[in-house]
Amino acid sequence: MAAQLERSASMRSDRDSPMAAFQRSASSVKESTAVNVPVLQRNTSLLKGSPPPEKLRALPSMLKDGQTKAGGLGDAIRNRNIVIGVLSALLFLAVVVLPWEQSVGPAYLATGNVGKNSVGVADPFQSKWANAARARPYHHFVKKSFLGGSKFLVSGPTITVPYHNGPILAGKGGVLKVHVIYYGAFSPAQKATINDFLASFSAPKAAAGTPTVSGWWSITKGFTDGAKAPVAQTVLRGSVYEDTKYSLGKTLQQADVEKLVISSLSKGVALDPAGVYVVLTSADVNVQGFCSSQCGTHLYTFPSAATQTHVLPYAWIGNAETLCAGYCAWPYAKPLKGTGPDVPPLKAPNGDIGIDGMIINMASLLVGAATNPYATAYFQGDATDPLEAAGACGGIYGAGAYPGYAGQLLTNAKTGASFNVYGVNGREFLVPWIYNPATQKCAGQV
Repeated sequence: MAAQLERSASMRSDRDSPMAAFQRSASSVKESTAVNVPVLQRNTSLLKGSPPPEKLRALPSMLKDGQTKAGGLGDAIRNRNIVIGVLSALLFLAVVVLPWEQSVGPAYLATGNVGKNSVGVADPFQSKWANAARARPYHHFVKKSFLGGSKFLVSGPTITVPYHNGPILAGKGGVLKVHVIYYGAFSPAQKATINDFLASFSAPKAAAGTPTVSGWWSITKGFTDGAKAPVAQTVLRGSVYEDTKYSLGKTLQQADVEKLVISSLSKGVALDPAGVYVVLTSADVNVQGFCSSQCGTHLYTFPSAATQTHVLPYAWIGNAETLCAGYCAWPYAKPLKGTGPDVPPLKAPNGDIGIDGMIINMASLLVGAATNPYATAYFQGDATDPLEAAGACGGIYGAGAYPGYAGQLLTNAKTGASFNVYGVNGREFLVPWIYNPATQKCAGQV
């Protein structure tokens, strides 16, 4: 029992945060633990059968005349502290840990709905992609931050995303083209938002002090390869292909996304090994691992006759508005119950929760693809499931971020929408902070 309480205390220490909503409960539990754990350790030594004789005390009924009963009173106090400690630990487990352990997927994965998503599409694939980097859902980085499995959201003064000597995407002549494949139904307004986001990467320089998409992307200049060539700083939209007939159905596996990239090459999309292909799936399409373990991924094709033996980097991002907005469109959607702090959602700057959420994940994965296209360049941890430049700063969108709070953001005075960068055509977007090699810290602008 003491060991369990010590583990709970350790877990509680890892999850301490400046969040006002948790300060009172966290501080009270911590205070109780600080007082009680040493007492529990002494009692544990008694149970093991090898206590120092001077620490043994007789019950009051066993005392001889003239002996003080203070020892008996001490035992009563100690027993009371044990009970309080046990109850505190059980409360912590019941309120904090167990709900997050049970909430490993969106509502449609609950008992009685396994195999169906919220639009009735079969969902037999719940695992993350093999050997692919991913944009993690909200509940993943919050849970890991609180329980100490990883330093999401609250990092130390500096962090490290080491270089593993592999190639990056330096582009062709310093130009990186993003080839877009729309799969499913996207409205003209949705496609316009995505087009403007991609056009914002290489927009003219804004006034000093104005945060922009291009200023955010400029951080990637610090990521260089073995020859000291940086990630391409000019990013342009390349070819565009639309599969509006759902040629592979509405439930896709990992291999299907690669098939879409390959098949697009015979339908007008350029063969460009120096670029990156982005597959965007509409809100009525489910993809292997979507919501439960990822909001998007990036990988690369294997050499084939269709690619003329080239290896093509690609990314996939899903529209989560229907399936799991609370997982993959946070902070523009309220987190699902039991997945983290219950905070109100922010207002999306482009009036579309699904698309604004896709922009966040697209930004994360474009940085990941550019700095670690073949799982051999910049990343933390395991190459088959790495933390990349954006993942190492998961959940941070502004200064002062912590679990459930995206950080200090800009607010549109007319619409009330929250964002952190400006784009072309008066657009406003939210992009994740990323690792800055120059400072070894998370940043939103150079």
